[in-house]
Amino acid sequence: MKTKIRISILTFLVILLAVPSGVSAQESVNTLDECIRLAMDNNLTMKSGRISIERAKDLQGTAFNIEKTGFSLSQDPTSGGSPDNSISLSQSFDFPTVYTTRSKLLKAETNLERSNLEVTRNELVKEITATYYQLLYAKENIKILQEQDSIYSKFLFLASTKFKAGETSRLEQMNAERLYNENKIELQKAEKDYQNIQLILQRWMNAEISVNPLEAELPVMAANYPFNNFSAEQTPMGRVLQSQKEVREKNLSVVKQGYLPSFNFALKNQFLIKGFNPYDVERERFNKGNFMGFEVGVSVPLFFGEQRAKTKAAKREVEMARVQQEEVVQTMQKQYQTYINDFYKAKNSLDYYTSQGITQADDITRISQISYEKGEIGYVEYIQNLKTAVEIHLQRTNAVNDYNQTIIMLNYIQGNK
Repeated sequence: MKTKIRISILTFLVILLAVPSGVSAQESVNTLDECIRLAMDNNLTMKSGRISIERAKDLQGTAFNIEKTGFSLSQDPTSGGSPDNSISLSQSFDFPTVYTTRSKLLKAETNLERSNLEVTRNELVKEITATYYQLLYAKENIKILQEQDSIYSKFLFLASTKFKAGETSRLEQMNAERLYNENKIELQKAEKDYQNIQLILQRWMNAEISVNPLEAELPVMAANYPFNNFSAEQTPMGRVLQSQKEVREKNLSVVKQGYLPSFNFALKNQFLIKGFNPYDVERERFNKGNFMGFEVGVSVPLFFGEQRAKTKAAKREVEMARVQQEEVVQTMQKQYQTYINDFYKAKNSLDYYTSQGITQADDITRISQISYEKGEIGYVEYIQNLKTAVEIHLQRTNAVNDYNQTIIMLNYIQGNK
């Protein structure tokens, strides 16, 4: 009986461990969209930006900030039944437009935080995309070097076989070994580069998770034509600059409210403490009830020197925001043109390697290998041809990477459209 119970418990534990947990961490991601999604959720800068927005929303509740209510209790035994023997409540108010103007300023500051978060998102998408394609670039280099490893391995085998048969010198075998070993070293470097880029992606995503792209080869990104349709004001950075200017303008409106008067009022009610009469002064409550009173006042600014200086300074801030906006917009226009020029340079290079270069490299490798096996060319020429073919493949990969990176920067400056 006990044996059956032990077997049942063991079976239950095995089944429990075999059932996949719904909250288990994802082991790897395989697409760019997954990387971006993880980064949007986990990146600390994005989290900080979202908190800043919530903080700005919370501060909107301070727009209608009314001064503290004053409470006072006075008891003067020499004043009889005067209002001095009283409880009083007092309250001060700013001019009503002050509160609405302050509310508009705080809403503008909230919009600025939203614009800042959009800039952060745009930056993050750019970094994730650029790094992801760098990972594909490293993967493509590994693929090329692995193909060369196979070719050099065959070359080493042939050279060793010929050397043993006395058909070639030891020098040819040594060179074959050198090429094979050098390619192994380059392959190891490429694999380490691949791992380092994975670490960079993990840092951007703030996740201990491996990134293994599904793409079998380095793809060529699609360009978003036309390139002449660019408006810096409609980009995330352009919206930040506009929001900054609006905040300065709203702040100027708030500063101007300092010229307006404020109001105050007070309510007083007679209050006698019978037990407190150290001078034995006759003090009786009025038989018709407690004495009550009120006070209403207006505080009018008579000296405007400080307020005038604050207003001038606020106007300067608006002007500074406008100049800064113009400067950044001009810089973005120039950057955009630079990226377009870089794009066409990369495109011309890519077009050449796509239409001619790769075909020539494959032909060089194929013809050289056949010619060497037949003894039509020597090992020196064979080695030179192999190096030329490898270089063409690597240059084509570089051209694709340069082309993709220029598109990523064009998408970034336009707001990742």
